[in-house]
Amino acid sequence: MRYRNEDDKCYGVAGMTIGLSIFDASDLYTGVTLDADGLDCIQFTPEFFFSGNPRINAKQSWQCIYSHYQISMGLIIADTVCRKMLLDHGTIDRKSKKALLDAMAEEGKELCQLERDEVEPIFDKYFSHLVKVFSNADIRKAIDEMVALLKEHRSFSRSEINDILHQLSIL
Repeated sequence: MRYRNEDDKCYGVAGMTIGLSIFDASDLYTGVTLDADGLDCIQFTPEFFFSGNPRINAKQSWQCIYSHYQISMGLIIADTVCRKMLLDHGTIDRKSKKALLDAMAEEGKELCQLERDEVEPIFDKYFSHLVKVFSNADIRKAIDEMVALLKEHRSFSRSEINDILHQLSIL
């Protein structure tokens, strides 16, 4: 993910923090920072980077990798949708949505040996849900406030993010 400027990055990071909450993945990160790039703005726990363990059977290992792939997909969609809808006051066109799906399908194939037809329903479900979330006027207002806080402080711990989300009535 590339950001055009600091505002773009702030909305992307805010979108991803909402995504972490929505996808019940708050335990997989320790904080957020504007001083990194792309998904690195989210400071993940070591468990998030699980790539297998010979002591765990193959099915459990794959399920863990698949779960983290789904979270990554949700975060990338949340980042993109939040920036487009809240910062640009627009919608994601078909070409952009297809490019996003193509990237997620390629990642799914590489990480989990998934075919496109296995990725597409998950992608569509997440995409539709996140468009609804970011269409909510109360969420939009709260994200604008969160962006202002991010600009001011540049980074937050997970507990600070949770406090902010509670104060803004997002959680």
